Amino acid sequence: MTAWMENPKNQLRAALFIWTYDLIRFFVLFDTLQAYNINPWVFFVLDMVTVPGYVKGWTRLIGSLNQKVQDVGTIVQWSLITFFSSTAPYLYSAWAGRQSFPMFGWLILIIVTVFPLVSIIKKISFKPKNNKDLPSGYL
Repeated sequence: MTAWMENPKNQLRAALFIWTYDLIRFFVLFDTLQAYNINPWVFFVLDMVTVPGYVKGWTRLIGSLNQKVQDVGTIVQWSLITFFSSTAPYLYSAWAGRQSFPMFGWLILIIVTVFPLVSIIKKISFKPKNNKDLPSGYL
């Protein structure tokens, strides 16, 4: 997958796909966002401008995790970029709609932010004793 995503044309295709999805979601969620006192236009702009960072972040993060010798600094850097890019619109909506944000929304936001973070930390901290200890597809 990494070789496929490192191709700039494929990164552009991925970004175009996500932008199309974001545009459709914007029209579907417009009234719902307003009902929770969330400015749909701010949400939409945050959603659109973070797409390049999201695509590039995932590409670099997966690439750095697939290295035999992993650079923790690089992994952390791309994890943070990917995290911010994927959560910025949702963090904004949690902040803007905090007065009327339902408990279920907070639960989803926590799940979306905590599980990927825990997964990355587990991946970074895994230190195999030898190649037999590696999970399948690790390298």
